[in-house]
Amino acid sequence: MLLLDLTTGIAVSLLEHPREVRRITWRSPETLDLVLAIPCDEDEQRFGTTSLACSISRDDWDRAAVGMLRMPYGETPVPDQPPTDTAVAVAAVSHLCQQRGQVWVARRGVWAVEGLADGRILTTLEGVGLECWSGTTGQLLWQVPVDGTGYQIRVLPGGRTALVLTQVSHRYRDGRWTQDPSVVLEVDLDDGAVRKSHRSSRPAVLVSRTDGSWALRDTDYDRRSRTAGEVAFGPPADGATTIPLGPYDLFNHFFDIRYAPELLFLEGQRNEPWRDKWVVAVDAPTGRVRRLFPLEWDAPRGRRLFGGSGAYLDDTAGPALVHSGAVHAGAGPLPGNAFVVRRRFPTGEPQWVFTADREAAALDAGDTFVYVVFTSGELIVLRAEDGVVHARQELRIAGRPVVPLSLARVGAGRLAIGTLDGQVLVVPVSASAHAPTTEELSGPAP
Repeated sequence: MLLLDLTTGIAVSLLEHPREVRRITWRSPETLDLVLAIPCDEDEQRFGTTSLACSISRDDWDRAAVGMLRMPYGETPVPDQPPTDTAVAVAAVSHLCQQRGQVWVARRGVWAVEGLADGRILTTLEGVGLECWSGTTGQLLWQVPVDGTGYQIRVLPGGRTALVLTQVSHRYRDGRWTQDPSVVLEVDLDDGAVRKSHRSSRPAVLVSRTDGSWALRDTDYDRRSRTAGEVAFGPPADGATTIPLGPYDLFNHFFDIRYAPELLFLEGQRNEPWRDKWVVAVDAPTGRVRRLFPLEWDAPRGRRLFGGSGAYLDDTAGPALVHSGAVHAGAGPLPGNAFVVRRRFPTGEPQWVFTADREAAALDAGDTFVYVVFTSGELIVLRAEDGVVHARQELRIAGRPVVPLSLARVGAGRLAIGTLDGQVLVVPVSASAHAPTTEELSGPAP
């Protein structure tokens, strides 16, 4: 909750601890009436509602200070409104579309996109393991439905088969939340037929290298788990070796590197996986772990860094990893704490660093440019050689901002961007420094 001084233009965050403010009214110059969300889920049982009302009177609003409104607020329960019947909303939207000769299909979160050599575009999302689009007409060519959500795509050498990692959401069973194992599908890219299915022992993330070797890392972050962080290889070394790489850190162990010549992971301390994090390579099928370089490239700062997405490239400046990440801050996202860095491979020395205020959602790179979409909704194109900004654009469709989740190069000067609301945007990027323009795939992903 911010108090804005209309004379000075200064805004002050008043609440000592973050809370959702659902309603706010000045009753008088001294008294503010608020309706706040409950602090935590347990309070719903205590109060029988998710909304609490309170009134705060002060005579020093003109001298507002950060966090001046401290608990307790003397809150009283406010009855919740009846929940919206989603079936009614769906029926209403479907009816409106039918009146206009259109078919409405609910779509959510395009978590991964990939381009094929013939111009087709692959996507994966909630309820869809893999779908294939024409990159020229925007026609949906085929689709593989799944129970759960598709999160990662890896096209195997030769371009005839893709691996797709799918995951069913958390389920509430026997008084606790549980999560099913991840499933990796081998999909024929000619017709969308599922050739094989590989079931992990636990929830996992997929890591691959350019020769087609791949592995799954157990993402169970329960410290009591005996398999948390283990790495298991896919075929042909399937089941031959399991590597205890240390516990998986819930928020900052993800290290999704395109075109990697090695199976690359992040490894921290055994008991505190968020500390002293290194980029390591795991050899398949022997399972030998090789430390390459610390994630933090400036050791004296001793910062706690989060991993992110990235790409391997080998250009005139030599072999390198370009990867995104963020600096941990207990106060939440801070300006300049997100970054994209180019590092020599395999030694890790930084060649350039680009900083941002919001974290990168996805990254891809070619010989000339690095393409990054941020959670702010911005696309930034950096020169691969020196990190200089070549172009930047806020992503909007019909004037409305979109939230990007995934990105991939899909041909010369073209990007595909998957969004939170199920859209797939095709963005031409010119070699000259000007803002990209945005197109859309037709069909169910308008």
